[in-house]
Amino acid sequence: MDLRLFQKHGKYLMLAFDHRGSFKKYVKPANPESATDAEIISVKAMVIDALKDQFTGVLLDPDWGLLAFNKAMENKTDPAEKPKPYILCLEKSGYVESGKERTTELQYNAEQLKRLGADGAKLLIYFNPEASNATSQLEVAQAAIADCRANDLPIFLEIVTYGNEDKNKSRGEWVIKSLEMFFKYNVVPNVWKLEYPTDFSTCRKITKLTGDVPWILLTRGETFKIFVKQLKDAVAAGAIGFLAGRALWQEIAEHSTDEAKKFFLETTVKERFRIISDIVLAE
Repeated sequence: MDLRLFQKHGKYLMLAFDHRGSFKKYVKPANPESATDAEIISVKAMVIDALKDQFTGVLLDPDWGLLAFNKAMENKTDPAEKPKPYILCLEKSGYVESGKERTTELQYNAEQLKRLGADGAKLLIYFNPEASNATSQLEVAQAAIADCRANDLPIFLEIVTYGNEDKNKSRGEWVIKSLEMFFKYNVVPNVWKLEYPTDFSTCRKITKLTGDVPWILLTRGETFKIFVKQLKDAVAAGAIGFLAGRALWQEIAEHSTDEAKKFFLETTVKERFRIISDIVLAE
């Protein structure tokens, strides 16, 4: 497997766009459940089309995102241009909640994703290092990584922590403790997709801890302004890219017509992607 497929000058400039049920509110803010499949695919295709010349790869959901990607790629300016690589998600949308615990369930396997044309896989693990289901969550990730390696499919592992506030711990402490557990159980992906861990110092700790395995930053729904600050810290501390989602495009819900959406995407969102790409490529 060759991770250079997803890189520009050794850096990851990637669009995170595997949102499923939660994306409906960006299509029909007043009544999300009324959003049709065609409407969801259409809006997703607009976003992908606007950024397709900038991102080095895109994370998609197999339900709507892949169809939207294919629709956007039909409009390539150069038909001979090599298609952009895409990653598909392995997990079901959301998580199973029991008490305060969140459990990830797999929906796809590596072979299925490869049949759908994926160049990589992504697994999201909600993780509380002190929860009683921590070991079972590690086992889910371990099985997914083994499956991807057996099928020669690179895997991006996303950890989203929770429960730290209940223990009066910072997010940074929780991210480090979680990573230490993943390494202890030899659960190591090809690329870590991680949340901003409070401050620059903790970003440095992540880089030291992850060693030769690269890590990139996720947006976790932050505003663009906040994400820019976080990305500057993370990249200066050793992160080598991003998989950016809502921070780029979440205001699309404020634009009611296709024309207004396209203008927002062609101006604001394209400029945002350029800004964060420049931050990464400058290091």
